[in-house]
Amino acid sequence: MVARRGIVDFVQRDKRAWVAIATAAACLLFLSTFQTVVNGSDSPYTTDVGEIQNALPRWGTIHWTAYPLYTFLGSLFVTLLRWVGVAPAAGASLFSALWGAVSVGLLVVLVQEFDVPGPLAALGALVAAASTSVWMDASLAEVHTLTVAFTVATLLLALRFGRSGECRDLLLLALAFSQGVAHQRAVLFLAPAVAVLVLAQWRAIWRGLLPALGLCLLAPLTYLYLPLRVWQGATWVFGSPGTWQRVVSMLLDNRAERIISWPEGIAEWCGRIQRAFAVTAADLSPVLLVLGLLGLFALAFRERGRELLALTLAWAPYLLLTGAVWIGRVGDAQLAAHLPVTVVASVGLALLADLLGRRAKWGRTLATLVLAGALLFLCALNRPTVLGVTRDTSAESIISTAEQVAPPPDDRPATFMALWGNDYWALAYAQAFQRAETGARRLPGLDVVDHNADFRAILARGDRLLTFSRTFYLRPLSWWEQRLGNVHLSSAAPEIVEIALTPPVTPADVPPGPALDLENGLWIRSAQVSQGLDSVGGLRLVVTVYWQAEVPTPLDYSVAVHLVAHDPPRGAQDVLAQADQSHPVYGLYPTSRWRAGEIVGDHYFLEVPDGVQPQAVRIALYRTDGSGEFLNSPWLSLPFGGS
Repeated sequence: MVARRGIVDFVQRDKRAWVAIATAAACLLFLSTFQTVVNGSDSPYTTDVGEIQNALPRWGTIHWTAYPLYTFLGSLFVTLLRWVGVAPAAGASLFSALWGAVSVGLLVVLVQEFDVPGPLAALGALVAAASTSVWMDASLAEVHTLTVAFTVATLLLALRFGRSGECRDLLLLALAFSQGVAHQRAVLFLAPAVAVLVLAQWRAIWRGLLPALGLCLLAPLTYLYLPLRVWQGATWVFGSPGTWQRVVSMLLDNRAERIISWPEGIAEWCGRIQRAFAVTAADLSPVLLVLGLLGLFALAFRERGRELLALTLAWAPYLLLTGAVWIGRVGDAQLAAHLPVTVVASVGLALLADLLGRRAKWGRTLATLVLAGALLFLCALNRPTVLGVTRDTSAESIISTAEQVAPPPDDRPATFMALWGNDYWALAYAQAFQRAETGARRLPGLDVVDHNADFRAILARGDRLLTFSRTFYLRPLSWWEQRLGNVHLSSAAPEIVEIALTPPVTPADVPPGPALDLENGLWIRSAQVSQGLDSVGGLRLVVTVYWQAEVPTPLDYSVAVHLVAHDPPRGAQDVLAQADQSHPVYGLYPTSRWRAGEIVGDHYFLEVPDGVQPQAVRIALYRTDGSGEFLNSPWLSLPFGGS
């Protein structure tokens, strides 16, 4: 009997224990999915993750608005974990998980302030933790869980000060709110909710105004971290905040002009709000979201109308903001803007469960079971989504592709240009923080730069200039010519292009192999076929071709590369796979641009279907005449399995 009474007392009275239980449960949830490798996912949740993974272990700074408090604390955290063997990518994710767990603990305390029992408060907070966005942000290297922590802390302290009028609560509120706004400008949208909660204590505000303002003025001082790191020679600095003007511009920037487009008219506003609701509902499911927001009205039954109004003002502006944020697609800013809606909805779910528990004899048990069921439902629903992002191995594919030219085969200095984003971040991270099986650093011999580099200076000092073939989708040949003038291209390795001011391939670079006069002024000087495996374990052929122009040609030829079951094929049924391109070098380098004598390296991929017996790989050039008929050059045949 005594033991049973002790359990009941614990369940009903020990508020701190339920904070600890919920925080620990959130930690386990986030640790089960946190990202341990450099990010390569293109999910909108991961827009800046690779940048943060690189910046924190270098004590660097990140994109607008720089988030100096986050980067300083995150750098310290990641550095400490590196001392005990935790990789920077994993450490950066754990930093987010830490703040996610802190947010859950604070949320339990906030819900308990409304006299909700510990179990329901803990379950409500864990519902927020299991929502898609909070769970995702707590599993990745992102700034948003710290924003959530500031958001919940601001509401909690405003609620406490509004009730107590104590100077201590006012000062803590000033500290949390001002630091939150300095960290993430959107925290300012909590101002109406804070005002409703605290203005009744206007006399206490007046008495503590000066020290509160002093604490608020400390928040912008965190931006001194930016020039400090520049002056200390940081190797990863975004936006060049080395002057006071640049620091101030970083401090005052709110990204509004880049991510917000105001709707024109009521109809567009309605459409935007509908879309914003859909984005938020994807976190909790529409039913839970609506029930959570309606659950806030449980406060009306307790004559807490002012607090109901405050909580409503804590989510409604963010739903409007989520609708105003639009870049033509759902982006990371929109996914971050709606987070307070999710958090407040979880408070409402706990309040609704508590209201039902107070209305019936078995209501509390039933409400607890229902809320626990909602939590399990969210965990089952959202876990695959989170794991699909955090376990994405695309970055390893990026790194492995670049490793084909690292170290450069001819020992000539090489610069690899990767676009700022996943490509650059993956290569920069691998080179700085990863090691190959031999123990040596990965990507040796490569100078990795982004698209802002001085390419003319790179070529002038004698470096080879390399990039991924896909770079040309965003930086086409015309972009390179604006910076370098007339350029020559060649495939340096599968999926890698070399850019040069003179033809980069010489006759000495061409390996022995079968040659063929294509009878149009162009030759195949050498060709080989090698075998490998694709990403799912299927057989893939890599066809390496060295073209040469004996004389310039005004015509643009397309490339045909066919895997055939019979040589020559007797019909379309004998063509098992093909890797045709509109132009050589991944469709990027038309033959009409080639000089007399120019040699162009090229690579093609053929996926071998299961259950077939290929006989040969056939290579040719072709074009169409005025009537649309195909005119083929002679075909070079390479026996399957050899060269």
